[in-house]
Amino acid sequence: SSGINAEYGEATNTMLSNYSAIVKSLRVEDDSRLTSTNQALQDNYEANVRCTNIIKAGESLLTLISDLKECLIFKDFPAINQSLTGQKELLEQKKQQMNKEVDKMKEEMQVLLYELETEVYI
Repeated sequence: SSGINAEYGEATNTMLSNYSAIVKSLRVEDDSRLTSTNQALQDNYEANVRCTNIIKAGESLLTLISDLKECLIFKDFPAINQSLTGQKELLEQKKQQMNKEVDKMKEEMQVLLYELETEVYI
């Protein structure tokens, strides 16, 4: 659990810090060391790197969510057992119903065969 919380915290902090850095880079600053074209290229590059970091952190969160779902599904044995028990009971009821129908058909066939034998041999 602590590993999950740490991974969650790391991913969200990465997203937040990169988003904050992108917003900070949008501020217009007069830096006489760089030309406006160079500054634009540098800002564009930094924004691309930060967006990539946000995407990676988002993918990490999606993987974490997927892992949590799998863990919940595979570790929820009582619910799985309850579902299987319910299915077993339903199938048992259907089996009993079908056995009754087969027995009824067998009795009807016996009567019909008896009638047929009496007609043919008498």
